[in-house]
Amino acid sequence: MLIGKIRLISELKQAARYSKADQTLIACQHSQQTIFRFSSGKIHQNFAEQDITVWVKTSWHGRVGVATCSSLTKEALRRAVDSALAIAKLSGKSPAASFQTNPLKKPLPVLQTHFAQTAQQQPKERLTLLKNLWLTAEKTGLELAGSSTAGESELAVVGSGGLAVYQPFTAGGLRLVATSGKSSGFAAQSYRDSETLDADELLKRASDHCRRNRNQKKIPLGKYTVLIEPEAVAELVEWLSFIGFGAKQFYEKSSFMAGRIGDKIMGDNITIRDDAADPACLSMPFDFEGVPRKNVGLIEKGRAQRLVYDSHYGKLYHQPSTGHALPYDEAEGPIATHLLVDPGKTPRAEMLKKMDRGLWITRFHYVSGLLDTREALMTGLTRDGTFIVEKGKVVGAAKTLRFTQPVLKAFSQVIALSKERRLVADPAQGFSSVVAPAMLIRDFTFTGQTK
Repeated sequence: MLIGKIRLISELKQAARYSKADQTLIACQHSQQTIFRFSSGKIHQNFAEQDITVWVKTSWHGRVGVATCSSLTKEALRRAVDSALAIAKLSGKSPAASFQTNPLKKPLPVLQTHFAQTAQQQPKERLTLLKNLWLTAEKTGLELAGSSTAGESELAVVGSGGLAVYQPFTAGGLRLVATSGKSSGFAAQSYRDSETLDADELLKRASDHCRRNRNQKKIPLGKYTVLIEPEAVAELVEWLSFIGFGAKQFYEKSSFMAGRIGDKIMGDNITIRDDAADPACLSMPFDFEGVPRKNVGLIEKGRAQRLVYDSHYGKLYHQPSTGHALPYDEAEGPIATHLLVDPGKTPRAEMLKKMDRGLWITRFHYVSGLLDTREALMTGLTRDGTFIVEKGKVVGAAKTLRFTQPVLKAFSQVIALSKERRLVADPAQGFSSVVAPAMLIRDFTFTGQTK
């Protein structure tokens, strides 16, 4: 059960009033969730967890201090406030020492982020669903592994000047890995509303990938035209956000956007924005500083356009915060966490037909985007299905491949994007997501392969 807006805001306001700092911000995230992990027709791990994290940020004579606690008791909150102030007094002066703590000038957009049917879903209902999936898979000679997640959370932010914002959330998801011998196939769906879950479609997708993934062959390394599914696109786009779309990376000149605002860095058919109000993503109306999240056009028709800011980096660049602050103890700076890649005009079912010879990739894992952040050079492995395509048809499966590819270049060589998009998110987190189409890309480089 959630703590609720009235009680949570009241507890945090009392702590803010107690603070002796010049300014005080307090954010609290409370979450509870249950996760079932399963394989071979059995639940092998299940747990329920409840967590409270409180972040306190204070400013004192041009200095900033941050402290955390995991309790809403008066004593714990006051200790955190005192600790944050003590740290501020020992810190050097900072441009981040002034931040917004007053009430918002405009009301927040009304976003439906909490669904009763998700919060009230009983474990028995989810277990019945899983058993039906296991039986269906077993009848076709496949085994299923994966996880089922469901939970609810709430986020509140208060400021010593009277700021008080609150939002409840639900999040859930189902991840399936169908296996048969050494063959595997993957499918997943995350949601806020459990009634949108299409478990049958997930099972079909994972099963189809698994059946195609048999008798994997070793293929020559080099450049291939690739069709990458939304899950693989999302992995690359998340890394682009982490290394390039934030003002901190821009300030440190490690971002691929640094010195290139207004320049063409991707193809004309690539537009990427961050918009937490878009119902296609896991919406969230404000950040951990209580600032409303803005719709930020990051890449517009291939051109580097804008960055995301929190209060600290906004002051460095004389820009307003775009509402992308992370919890106060995070060091990454502002991050774009509600990413949407504009769709194309090609029906997903038609994309394979556009391939004369190439590879169809379902997803990536073990991706690293830190090789050369200025060029977005990334490496990673394919997983759960790399299919060989000739004249528009799947003719076999390839062994796991390692790619090493500058993603700026790859996104400059996109032949087509699908009309359909999928939401890709970790339901255990519930505060970030990518909505992406499938992409058809030429000359994608593979540099290694399993034996």
